[in-house]
Amino acid sequence: MKAALAISLSIALCFAQNIQEIIDSAEPGSMIELPAGSFTGPIVIKKPIVLKGTGAKTVIDGNGSSKIITILSSDVIIKDLTIRNGGKQRYSLDSAIFIGNASRVRIERCKIEDTLFGIILSLSDSCAILENNISSYEEKVADNRGDAIRLWRSDGNIIEGNRIEKSRDISLMRSDHNIIDSNIMKDSRYGIYLENCKDVNIENNEIVSNYVGIISAMSADVEIENNLILKTHLSTGVGVVIRGGGVHMVRKNTIMRHAQAFYIDSSPAERGTKRYIEYNRISLNNEAFHFHAIIKNNTIRYNNIFDNLSDAVKNIRHTKSYDNNISFNYWDRYEGFDMDGDGVGDTPYSVLVYADKLWHYDHHMKFFYATPVLSLIDFIERLAPFSEPLLLMQDEKPKIAPIKNTGALLESR
Repeated sequence: MKAALAISLSIALCFAQNIQEIIDSAEPGSMIELPAGSFTGPIVIKKPIVLKGTGAKTVIDGNGSSKIITILSSDVIIKDLTIRNGGKQRYSLDSAIFIGNASRVRIERCKIEDTLFGIILSLSDSCAILENNISSYEEKVADNRGDAIRLWRSDGNIIEGNRIEKSRDISLMRSDHNIIDSNIMKDSRYGIYLENCKDVNIENNEIVSNYVGIISAMSADVEIENNLILKTHLSTGVGVVIRGGGVHMVRKNTIMRHAQAFYIDSSPAERGTKRYIEYNRISLNNEAFHFHAIIKNNTIRYNNIFDNLSDAVKNIRHTKSYDNNISFNYWDRYEGFDMDGDGVGDTPYSVLVYADKLWHYDHHMKFFYATPVLSLIDFIERLAPFSEPLLLMQDEKPKIAPIKNTGALLESR
């Protein structure tokens, strides 16, 4: 927006005036500066303007309205406002800010609280959601909250530097070419959820104490890099879920304290799918890798995999593993030697399924995990196996020592 078009409308003495009337009477390109105080919504914006407050002291109160601010024009900027008290109806997408069929909208440095959904983009492209604090209504059950940020058929947007707590998800559905960078997501449901998206970059985020860190379902060309994904809730909490889709690059992430660091759901019939899992720090999880159905189309290299109860689990019997490249990882369970001193073990590292691993295929059996009975069966099987163990995964060139420069930089968080 050109500075020449920015007309400051000071309304410090106009509290009695309706804010919608001020917006309707403003010229396109105007800047409306709201002083400290409380203003009543809902508000509908149908022209390019700047609506700016003073931060925490400038409040737009929705008074329980469905959508507090509705933006139906391109080139709108909303910044430095506190937006609260929206509606609670899910079917009408009650939200703090709804952006519909618009482009180049910026939502910056706003505090959003006590609303169902936070910010919704519908059929809106090239927008920026920057440095906002977002939380939903107080709900003990995370599923009952609304998404902090939701994109539907919205392309080329940037979601950066936001802090999200006690909300539901950042969710993208059928939305392509988007960037999710340097956000903090805590105490919510899914940190980030993708469904049928293409070309999405998820970088430098801190995703802590949610039910799932990142879910990518039927999406392609997804880059997940340098994220800190810690401590999911419940006995089923997962760091990263990849379900079908196309190419996924998962690199330099720290994934710790989950029931499963990775849950990979693949099909023998899948085509065009490739998962590259490289240079990650995978530690302190119940399972490092959990494969549903089949182990296929995975490149797993240069990861540090240590202090996990199990390195790999596959939950369906009698399926073969193929088209994988598993090499140069550090496994703390590796018991081989490096006689030539090249940093690579002389023998492969093999994950074998003995009789004590019956819980792979029947989750009820996991109740007996590490009990004396299963431990004794494991000892006897390894000493004198009465059946051929199943080779689940094999690293042909395991590293002897931990690999440097893996995982997100914990020191910087």
